[in-house]
Amino acid sequence: MKKSGFSRRAFLSTFSGGTAAMVASLSSATCSALPAVSGPVAVNAGSQRALFEDNLAVQCPRQVYGYRSIMGNFLLRKDGSLLMSFTRNGLEAVISDDQGRTWKDAHTLVPKPSPPAAGNIVHPGFLRLANGDVLLSYIYSTYPTTPYYGHNYYRRSSDEGKTWTDQYLLTPYPGYVIVHNDRIHTLSNGRILAIAEFKAHMPSTEDHRGYVGMSFFSDDMGYSWQASKNTVDMYPIEVQEGDSVELKDGRIMMFARSYSGYAAKAFSDDKGETWSKGELMNEFKMPSAGMPSVRRIPGTGDLLFFWISESANDKDNPKISRRCALTTAISKDEGKTFIHQRNIVRDPQDDFGYQCIEFIGDDLAVIGYHCREGIRVARIGIDWFYGK
Repeated sequence: MKKSGFSRRAFLSTFSGGTAAMVASLSSATCSALPAVSGPVAVNAGSQRALFEDNLAVQCPRQVYGYRSIMGNFLLRKDGSLLMSFTRNGLEAVISDDQGRTWKDAHTLVPKPSPPAAGNIVHPGFLRLANGDVLLSYIYSTYPTTPYYGHNYYRRSSDEGKTWTDQYLLTPYPGYVIVHNDRIHTLSNGRILAIAEFKAHMPSTEDHRGYVGMSFFSDDMGYSWQASKNTVDMYPIEVQEGDSVELKDGRIMMFARSYSGYAAKAFSDDKGETWSKGELMNEFKMPSAGMPSVRRIPGTGDLLFFWISESANDKDNPKISRRCALTTAISKDEGKTFIHQRNIVRDPQDDFGYQCIEFIGDDLAVIGYHCREGIRVARIGIDWFYGK
């Protein structure tokens, strides 16, 4: 394990965005895994304050924006260790044997495309399958060539991520259609659902415009995939980087970003085959359209929403705007109202987002997110999200 020094932060965060352009800035960066500190930001004392630790896990050279294309996903392995994927020279991963406190040196999962191949692979995501195998999904994109081409491919592992099969297509659909990290979930009926964004309008221009939401689903543990019969099209408002959660009434809720200044949502009554008309969520202000997430908390059954709630300009160059606050809120009524809004991290001079989430038991959430120096990992007791 590397013994490099690092800085510790508890409640920091910042801002800026891109979908296709996220693939650009990693090839020249040198990143390293770092040991985390031993103590929490908040400890269980007489006031019963909830656990909150936040440490730099993968260090990279500090850059103008956060490493937005670096983020991947967690896999809780059968031996209790955590595998965290990310993008550098292809897809890499680091392992933690202590629930995200410290991380070992990185190793390669999937090498980057080599000449004469073109393009990049980014935003890996894991899914534990019903038979115990693991699915690894990632974006392959030829951006900035035009017209845009981008799809997701997947590989499978039967040995906890040590080896992987060849790659196969996850998003059978024409054009630029991609699924970001930590966007694939298994529903109560066993169906696997992946929320995607599709560049339906302006297919060769405007990186941040013209996107609609849609889904892909598999009923055979990820061997074959079908596209939803319709899209969530709010054009000229875009629907991007959506996540999903299964509600208690059986519907699926899509929770997505837009550049309108607010989050967007839609619903499916048939497990992702068709979608309702999209609508804006005035409760979630998104001045910079960071990728949102939604999860059901295992121990309480409540919904936990994540989003980028603030933007800030650089103090020396006002033309640089960053995503500066990664925020959470609780919903106890299936996404109708929201309470306990809290910042996991907030810093007007940093840039955060593309978070991934793993619950360990009923008491701990492990959350990874990018910053200007690489990847940070927060270990948060569930009570913290409730304001304790």
